[in-house]
Amino acid sequence: MSDKSALDLSSIDPPVWRIMVEDVVYGPYTFGQLQAFVTEGRLSETSKVANGDGGAFLLARAHADLMPLFQARPETPKSAQSAELSNYFVTVPSDGDGRRAVITFLNEIGTFSELMPGSFIVSSTQTIVELRASLSTILAERGRCVIVNARTGQLAWMGLKPDADAHAKMIWKRD
Repeated sequence: MSDKSALDLSSIDPPVWRIMVEDVVYGPYTFGQLQAFVTEGRLSETSKVANGDGGAFLLARAHADLMPLFQARPETPKSAQSAELSNYFVTVPSDGDGRRAVITFLNEIGTFSELMPGSFIVSSTQTIVELRASLSTILAERGRCVIVNARTGQLAWMGLKPDADAHAKMIWKRD
């Protein structure tokens, strides 16, 4: 049963954007969906994005239409922010400069320990969205990571293959 009175926004915000992750193209998405991806930390300035069929994949920051999504938002006063400490488990398969950059970042945001190569426990006041967005920028488009917030049960990731992404969405449930 379809609702003929449903509002059709496709002419206002058509799905023309595509995102490439590890040579796999996702989309098309609307501009509104891209806004949500940025808020969730799933799309960063260094993500590869194309506008329209056959458009070249460029870094998101190279698209004039997308730049406002990445500009600094007014900060919430520290007293209004929830500065609750969270414990995270972070896996980042990286070596060399990438590994050093991740360790430097983790040292800046809180305390951490590398339990085994590429597997860290982290205590920080950053949210999982902030943590993922920062790692996305540090690791760029070829980076992969999985983050678990032990306090909230949230799971975040980037750079997984499509089948792993689908399985994670299917399996991970929070109470």
